[in-house]
Amino acid sequence: MSFEREEVSKLLANCHRRCCICHRFCGFKMETDHIIPIAKGGKDEIDNAIPVCFECHAEIHSYNNEHPRGRKFTSEELRFHREQWLDICDKHPEIFVGKMTSSEMGPLQALVSELEFNAEVAKRINSNELGALFMTDQFQRSIEIGIFWLFNDDTKKSLNDAYVTMNSANNKLQGLSFAQTGRTASMIKNEAQKFVNKAGSLIEMSSRLLKEMLPDVPATTS
Repeated sequence: MSFEREEVSKLLANCHRRCCICHRFCGFKMETDHIIPIAKGGKDEIDNAIPVCFECHAEIHSYNNEHPRGRKFTSEELRFHREQWLDICDKHPEIFVGKMTSSEMGPLQALVSELEFNAEVAKRINSNELGALFMTDQFQRSIEIGIFWLFNDDTKKSLNDAYVTMNSANNKLQGLSFAQTGRTASMIKNEAQKFVNKAGSLIEMSSRLLKEMLPDVPATTS
């Protein structure tokens, strides 16, 4: 079962396809989530639906109950967010004049995209293709803006293992530029290939765990 399609269309129009929590314009990157989950007695009625972006949807459902910090979203708060935002959209449509219409990629999506790029880098382990560096900017961003500690222990460990290995590979790859020929270059290249190859499986695991936090996002075949 799911919400009635026509009612969902009206709800998305009413919120201007903006997330009811963070208010970002999302375009097609939206979910209509249950305010009260079905498992807790919620119904597939439009009054129980809240339009949210992938990022906020992930935070609603993936809060680590064992973590000593933070506060979990409640059904009551979600309903307040929905009613407040729909009221603003209805009474003050002028706020959208001049607003950018392109959707901004959130930190979880950006981290998934970075891992997908790095998965391609990890495939380049032969001598002719070896040399591309792994990207690590979004991993650093996730730590700086404070979303990293929201992940469960398995996800954090997987990401840490993957990025430690990728950084080690980057160090070896950068060393190749200082040792173009000879025995030293050959040794560094062999070590770089080992780290790049090892990173591949770690990246795949991390990507899978992160995609589980972004419901309904189709997995990319690596």
